[in-house]
Amino acid sequence: MSRQPKGPLTKAELRAQAEWAMATAAKPIVKLPTKLTRQCGRCGETNAVMVEPGEPPPPFHCKHCDGPAKRKKAPPAVPAPE
Repeated sequence: MSRQPKGPLTKAELRAQAEWAMATAAKPIVKLPTKLTRQCGRCGETNAVMVEPGEPPPPFHCKHCDGPAKRKKAPPAVPAPE
């Protein structure tokens, strides 16, 4: 019993096959969060954020350039005069 190769499927046959496959699928399609990796234009540092499906990407903030101001070290403690 050798199988005879059939010609390519027509668009209508492919469409019907796809609709049948989607109708009989047991698992629902789940959209997952997307990881956006962006690079700072000033220092070249990269930053990655996770974005939920359907949400707009958040504004870019560089951890290095836009981060909190660096703390200055406290001056050394001077002993009080006795």
